[in-house]
Amino acid sequence: MGVKTISFPKGRGHLTHNNRDFISKNVVPERTTWNRNYIQEPLEQAYEKCFGEALRKYNDAQKRKDRKKDNYLKEIENSGNGEKVFYENVVQIGKMTDTPVVDENGNLTEDAKEAIKVLEQYAKTFQERNPNLYMFNCVMHLDEATPHLHIDYIPVAHGYKNGMETRNSLTKAFQQMGFAKAVSRKQNETVAWQERERAYLTELCKEQGIEIDVLGIQRDNLTLPEYKAAMQEVADLKQQAETLDRQIEELEIQEKNNQDIFAKHDLRANTLKTISKEVDAETKKAKSVAVPINNLFGGEEYVKVKKSDWKQIVDAFSRAVSRNYLLDKYEKKISGLEKKITVLSDQVEKLKRFVAAQGLGEAFVAFVKSLAPKSFTQKLEEARAEATEQNRQKNMGRRELTEQNKHWRQEI
Repeated sequence: MGVKTISFPKGRGHLTHNNRDFISKNVVPERTTWNRNYIQEPLEQAYEKCFGEALRKYNDAQKRKDRKKDNYLKEIENSGNGEKVFYENVVQIGKMTDTPVVDENGNLTEDAKEAIKVLEQYAKTFQERNPNLYMFNCVMHLDEATPHLHIDYIPVAHGYKNGMETRNSLTKAFQQMGFAKAVSRKQNETVAWQERERAYLTELCKEQGIEIDVLGIQRDNLTLPEYKAAMQEVADLKQQAETLDRQIEELEIQEKNNQDIFAKHDLRANTLKTISKEVDAETKKAKSVAVPINNLFGGEEYVKVKKSDWKQIVDAFSRAVSRNYLLDKYEKKISGLEKKITVLSDQVEKLKRFVAAQGLGEAFVAFVKSLAPKSFTQKLEEARAEATEQNRQKNMGRRELTEQNKHWRQEI
């Protein structure tokens, strides 16, 4: 017996299919009599058993007829709060490849027999383990490819202060069975309950000598449409995360650029403040030396200043005009240089990436160093080295000439 898996997905809750009032294409009709029906209680009867008394108490307390509830089952069916009339889980041990119901001769396989024992024990103990999940329909199908259970249950939660005292609430039912409140989509009451049920199934399998593979738990908790929807959601979230990463990176770059611009503007603003203070001081000085002269004939008024003061006023005015002109001129130049710096910085970054990609880092550094202006000491050292090399070559030439002379003399 090989390693097998446990499947515990949500079912669709088709009671007519579960109870074989309707025969689908994947059913082998000749084996339908093999199925095991543990409980098949009508849904209306189950609701009366679960909520009938609470419904009557609620209606008895109502003085107005329009507030009374006629049919709690119909109310849940028409509810817009997400409640379901009942819930279903399909429980399966193994797959059709390793736990088929029948062999080539149409006989029940040994693997199926072992799985049936586990599933039957699980079904019989379900209500004891889950007092707030009222099991009203439970069947084992042996007329399909692999043995499996359909367990249909109604969540029953107690202790409500307003409205009916007992209600249909899956979350509340799980909490009253001891499962902690949800903290996230992956850590909630339903997931915790599924994990506990899986653990119980695993123990039952071990008792029968069935080894269980725990892989695929997340997939088995979902139906195929739910699984596809979940995977699409994961893909969408991943794409959103990548988009956010790009946006954050762009914002960080923009923020750095803004800070640089603010720093430059702060510098210019400080410069303008200094110039403004100087101009204000010169203006006050000019006003202090000017003496107003009243015109006796009612014409335009004049001021009188000393010749030396007048010269200072003219000089101050000339400086102010020159400053304004220069500020405007250099502001335009600075703006142009900033644009060039931006372009050059971009080109430098591209060059760095290219150099790094080609593995030319050390060679590039040496090349850059060679472009740097040389100091007097460096030039002197290079001149000495060049002179040393020239002397070495001269000495080699002399030695070669001496050797040749010796050779000629020997021949003579």
